[in-house]
Amino acid sequence: MNLKSLISIFAMLIFYTNLQAQAPELGKYPKSYKSGDYKVTILRIGPEEDNTVLIKVDGLDSSFDGEIYKHVKKCDTSDCTSFKYETTEIPGKKRWWTIQQSTQWGDEYMKFFPPGIDKEHSLKEEKRPKDFDSGKYYETYQNQLKTRK
Repeated sequence: MNLKSLISIFAMLIFYTNLQAQAPELGKYPKSYKSGDYKVTILRIGPEEDNTVLIKVDGLDSSFDGEIYKHVKKCDTSDCTSFKYETTEIPGKKRWWTIQQSTQWGDEYMKFFPPGIDKEHSLKEEKRPKDFDSGKYYETYQNQLKTRK
């Protein structure tokens, strides 16, 4: 094998390594919720133990409508029955808790704070979309992230 072939193989390895680094493990199915006129879509990103999700809110009468933000699950209790999804990607906010879940007397309660709106709403689970493409969802997030910077 000559030097030119080795360089080509090395370049392809670097290309494929970078390609894999850009596309983390994604959940196959999203969780979907509804709150009045708002629709919330949550997709796991990375391994489950990372507790990282992408959350998109549709139905907002603001620039946050349809934007996808990366959130990390922050447990409030040792068994994580109470938690919040927190992001640092909302422009103008140091951190934002989009969803809070708590369990009281065996019942789960989900509170929802749409991005940029300090008003609490309740969330109700919906059927997940049948034609959801997690790769496309992640690609949309990546493209939105580029335009925010």
